[in-house]
Amino acid sequence: MMDRPAPEALTPDQITALADYARQHGRSWKKHLAQEWQAASAPADLHRLRNTHGPAWLTTFRLDSLTRKG
Repeated sequence: MMDRPAPEALTPDQITALADYARQHGRSWKKHLAQEWQAASAPADLHRLRNTHGPAWLTTFRLDSLTRKG
């Protein structure tokens, strides 16, 4: 099995879409998004992340590291 190449950096629009989704779904937002990815019912911009970054990426992704002001 070939390893998937490292995903590209997220765009500002993707970060905003993830932050909005997380705000709407609360603490379990990743679980909800993973379920929507599996059912192919996520909004198009978020489903594109599944296709480009893969489901395993979501488990290690930390939104707070991108949205925190330094």
